[in-house]
Order: sequence, then structure tokens, then C-alpha cells
Amino acid sequence: MLILKNLISKLSQMNIGLDRYIKFIEYVRGIYRYPTKMLGRNISEDLHRSTDILVIAAHPDDEILGLGATLHRHRKDGDKIMVTYVTNGTAGEGASWKTKVNDSKIIAEVRFNEGLKGLKLLDILERNILCLGYPDAGTHRYLKNIARDLNKLIKKTKPKRIYVHCIEGGHSDHDITSFVVKSVCKKLKFDNVFEWAEYNQIQPLGTRNINFANSRPTNSEVNIIDISDEEYMLKKEMLNCHESQGVVEHYLMGEAIRQAIMEDLEQELLNYSLFPMKRLKPLINIFSKFINDEVTDYNVQNKTDKDRVKVLS
Repeated sequence: MLILKNLISKLSQMNIGLDRYIKFIEYVRGIYRYPTKMLGRNISEDLHRSTDILVIAAHPDDEILGLGATLHRHRKDGDKIMVTYVTNGTAGEGASWKTKVNDSKIIAEVRFNEGLKGLKLLDILERNILCLGYPDAGTHRYLKNIARDLNKLIKKTKPKRIYVHCIEGGHSDHDITSFVVKSVCKKLKFDNVFEWAEYNQIQPLGTRNINFANSRPTNSEVNIIDISDEEYMLKKEMLNCHESQGVVEHYLMGEAIRQAIMEDLEQELLNYSLFPMKRLKPLINIFSKFINDEVTDYNVQNKTDKDRVKVLS
């Protein structure tokens, strides 16, 4: 029986492709059926409230590792902050689609609650912490769906600034999240997008003097945050809330921010992502057509200088 199952699996993969095959399994198991049934999804369909800062992070804890001190300064400056997790964080060391559904539900709830607990230390309201519920390590299978969600989210919340990962080859979800966010913002003509460095093959998680390994030519100055001892302690306390991840030891990780590069995004992803190019390129081609056809401009795209949130160095 096991041999037969393996044979059917291989044949299915040959006929419809590995990612379509996995997506089919996810659908059949009822864990990822966009938009009404997405494991760990926590976002209101009628969300209509403005924010100063919109942070879009792949997983709970990424926003603290890459932006903890920066977000603390925004809150001290009186800025309203909204944080959106793209994935439910359920993969761990394996693939979430292979895990028992009930186990995945538990993990998703744990990770989201850890995110709530950590951000509460910055006085970020629970209603302003969202999760789109996409599969951890499987964002590449849902490019169009993620873009639809982010398109709506940006239009409804009208942020003055967006923070997102940079594309750096550290984690496929980080790179995909960055690619989709910047693609949507470019089409919306929203240019006040900033990206943070987190980790990659050159700079491991927790690097204190972190900078951008992705050195694409840019006119944007890299802002290296001079983190105080007090801010490091706060960052440690926030990371300690993510007990399931064991990331508190990385609290001395530095923060580097720059204005996002919005051109040649497809090539940037292909150059830096560790995801196999033969699987990634067809997905990008389909996604690019979708962005051109379905994402449209909106009326708060170009903020004047007085409307922009200042850089906090």
C-alpha cells in the first residue's frame, strides 16, 4: 500500500507539478482554502481604520528581530502601528502541509498569541495585530492570494509608511513577502516603503553589526539603528515572549533599514532567493501578469512630505 501511495504521489507530481500537487493536498485537507478557510487567519473583512505604520512580516517574531527598537521609537513618537503576519508560523523544522491539522491549529494559535504578547510591550493594540494565515514555508504557492490581501489591506488602512523584509536569501517566506509587498506597492504607486535586513548565508540570525547583503545600487541611505542598552533589554523581553522559537538569545541583533528598491523585482528575487529557479520562475511570470491586470491605483498613494512618517535613527 505504501509503495502504491508513493507511486501515485510521484505520478501526480510529474503531471501537475510539485507545488500544484502540494496545494491540492492542502485544499483537500481543508487547511488552506482562500479566503474563508486559512489556518490561523485573523483579519476582519471589513477592516477600515488608518494607521501610521504598517509592518508586514512573514512570521511572528520577525518584526521584533528586524525592527524591535525601531518600532519602540515610533511608538514613543506617537505613531499608530499595525503589524500583519503573512504566515501562521506552523512549519517549524518540517512542512506544515504534512503536519496533522489539529497540531497545526495549536501551533498557529501559540505563535499568534506569542506575537500579541510581544507587541503588547510596545502598547500595540491587539486589534491592530493581524495574520493572513498562509502556510509557513509555502508562501510561493499563494502569490496571487497574498497580493489580493495586501492590496485590500493597504487601501483600507492607508498607511503613511510600510516596513517589510528585504530580499536577501535568508528564508524563502521573507523573500516572497518582500517581493509581493513591493510589487503591490509599486503598482499602487505607494513609494514610502522601507525594508529591513534580518539574516542570510553571510549574516546569521543575531548578527549585531547587521547590514544589507543585497547590495543592489540604490539612492537610499542605509540607516543603521544605534540601539541603546535600554532598547536591547526591551528587545530581549519581547523576544522572550516567543518561547516556542527560542529566539531570545538573539536579542543583540542589530537593525538596518533603507528605503525599498522598487525596480527589477523579479530579477532581484531570482538573483538572491535560495528557492530553486526552475520552480520560482514560472510562478513569477504568472504573478507579474496578475499584478498588471488586477492591482489598480488608489487615491492616497503619494504622501506629501508633511504626511510622511519621519525616519527614526
